[in-house]
Amino acid sequence: MTNAMPSSVSLRDEHAAAARERILSAVAELVERGELEELTMPDVATASGISLRTIYRYYPTREKLIEAAGRWIGKELMRHPYPRTLDEVADLFEVGCLDFDKRPGLVRALALSQLGRRLRSYRRRERLGAISQVLRKELTGAPQAELRRAEAVLAYLHNMLAYTTLREESGLDGKEIGLGIAWAIRTLADDLRRRYRRDQKENGV
Repeated sequence: MTNAMPSSVSLRDEHAAAARERILSAVAELVERGELEELTMPDVATASGISLRTIYRYYPTREKLIEAAGRWIGKELMRHPYPRTLDEVADLFEVGCLDFDKRPGLVRALALSQLGRRLRSYRRRERLGAISQVLRKELTGAPQAELRRAEAVLAYLHNMLAYTTLREESGLDGKEIGLGIAWAIRTLADDLRRRYRRDQKENGV
């Protein structure tokens, strides 16, 4: 006799995954429209067509929903991994700006609105941690004060706000913005490497 249970479980999982995606996609659309200062569960239920009871089943609190939506937007819509090397800080942002051009309204809302900043705060903290880690990994022994300054500047450049500002104030598209900011990041990285290696040589390291 064939046991149909595994197929039934798989189908339930597929339905649950589809429901979660509709919920999180609805959050992204609400943010992009810029109509809400705060996100409520009923707002999401209306926008997604998913019952309020089902939303609470997957996301028991609004905070859990906001975190899940922020992570989903970064991973599924923007498709931006965290840098693993100093070179990738520039490379990933350059490529990422092309994705930003596909949803500039969403990127603007994430960068400027209070709700948008909350949505991206979870991945933003992790991304800044990754930038800090690659700096300290490559520039071992560099002065901590200099590393902190470099980290702050890289965080400022590697940012949706930088994309939005250049797009609106200079009229550049994603490709141009990516090239420009990547150039600035690489210039800083090259300067740090050059001065750090010079200091090593002068100190006989």
